[in-house]
Amino acid sequence: MRSSPTLWPIAFALCVVASAGAQKIVPLGEDADGFRLIQTDIAILDSDEPRTDLDCTVDPLDPKLEYDLTFQAGYLARIPLRELSGTGDRLRILFRIQPADGSGEPVYFREGFDVPAIDEDAEGSAPLPGKYRLGPGKYRVDWLMRDRSERVCAHTWEINADGPEMLQSLAAAPNRHQIDAFEEEPFWTDPPIRRSRGPLLHVKLLVSFSPVDPAKVSLSEYDQRSVVSMLRALSREPDIGEFSVVAYNAHAEQVIYETERASSIDFPALGAAVRGSHSGVVDIKQLRDKKSGEKFLAELFDEHLEASESEDVDAVVFLGPKVTFERNPSYPLMTSARSVRAPIFYFIYNRSPRSYPWRDAVSSGLRALNPTEYDVTTAKEFGSSLRRMIERLKVTPATADSE
Repeated sequence: MRSSPTLWPIAFALCVVASAGAQKIVPLGEDADGFRLIQTDIAILDSDEPRTDLDCTVDPLDPKLEYDLTFQAGYLARIPLRELSGTGDRLRILFRIQPADGSGEPVYFREGFDVPAIDEDAEGSAPLPGKYRLGPGKYRVDWLMRDRSERVCAHTWEINADGPEMLQSLAAAPNRHQIDAFEEEPFWTDPPIRRSRGPLLHVKLLVSFSPVDPAKVSLSEYDQRSVVSMLRALSREPDIGEFSVVAYNAHAEQVIYETERASSIDFPALGAAVRGSHSGVVDIKQLRDKKSGEKFLAELFDEHLEASESEDVDAVVFLGPKVTFERNPSYPLMTSARSVRAPIFYFIYNRSPRSYPWRDAVSSGLRALNPTEYDVTTAKEFGSSLRRMIERLKVTPATADSE
């Protein structure tokens, strides 16, 4: 059994229901912090009959393919405030997800909420959203909510999370019928990856956390999660055995994280470095020098691309939003393609291509090295691009750049 998904705080018009915190599902009949999985709960979940003695509605959210190639799905429950009127209540949510065809064990989730005192004439309703992650497949969700008076609201629905066929051949994609909690923290630790047998690739990753708008200090929360999710999908590729990671912010002209030849990506350490770099302080010399950002990229390329030869790197991968300056370089920042033999790939994350359709500074600076560029606007495009890159590298790293 798994822990509960993260549920957003429940916002009322004039008050807030405070979450009691995620708690682990306990074995049948055992008690933990007042939450008991009892036989009546199981009976309700096993029934196809909806229950409305506690008035509430539940709207399932359609699964959405994320950049880590899992599906994000969930629900939005609503309960009228009049149902919660009084000196205080406690809501318990319990639900389970299982493959619709009956294969595999069900996974249980739960959450508890303390409700403050609410007036009898309170109007409106309280939203209770929940999220979880799924691999491709069809699922059944059995959901219930109880209040302190043991009134129950119960609903059942099915989810179809079948993804594009081209992703089914991608080893980094999640297993079919995989069910997991949704992590609000984007830099959570991945479980160990089972790597392929035989020689494994050493990939150098240069990851940009630079916002497209130079006036902004950091990426938006959504864009940061998208970049980290793409990096996470890459880290799950079983043919890659070593990762050298360089994370940078071109507008701050700062390398914010660096590690060499690790067997996995330390996402918590990367997250701490990214968050610690959001100072918003810019050297006055940078503001006076219109080519300051261009010089930073040139130094970044010189140090990490040329060094890739001595590091036995099989591929160099640039990933992140477009890097834009007031004036992008009009000439390549590295003029000698002979200095880099490893194939170079650039995943250009650009969720608003109409806002910035032009070539960015990284693409302009790498021009002489003839990188393979992938425009990434959706998770489906990223998955397709990742599959093409891995297929090229499997040909043999030595010949992938000559195709």
